[in-house]
Amino acid sequence: MSGEDSFNTQDLQTKVLKSEYKRFYLDVKENTRGRFLKITEVLTVNTLSRTKNKITMALSSIEEFRDFLNMFAEFYNNLGPTPATTTRDGKLKSEFMKKDDKRYFLDLKENSRGRFLRVSQVVRYTRQHVAFPAICLDRTLSAP
Repeated sequence: MSGEDSFNTQDLQTKVLKSEYKRFYLDVKENTRGRFLKITEVLTVNTLSRTKNKITMALSSIEEFRDFLNMFAEFYNNLGPTPATTTRDGKLKSEFMKKDDKRYFLDLKENSRGRFLRVSQVVRYTRQHVAFPAICLDRTLSAP
């Protein structure tokens, strides 16, 4: 039984974003501890789907998270085809957010496949992340 199931979770709203070989599920859920957003990244290869990564966030964190997404979308939209400065690991922009016992790292990066926003969640000593293609930033902002 997963930790989510042990709290009698109810689905309230779902939005699906599609990008090439990935699907992102943005689910608003509720359990005995409150409402939260669950973001799941699913990779599809040869018609087989598998869950790749997921993060969760309390609804009380959503407004600040959306503000960061807006900032990253604006930054991305103002980038030219080749960025003027990147770090060795391809970071173009980074931000940090802390809520309760969770820390979130937002990194706009670039590699040989393109630009993407990596959102990492750290709880105690566990790190989980999802990676959105940068072109999905505007679609993500209109999510629940």
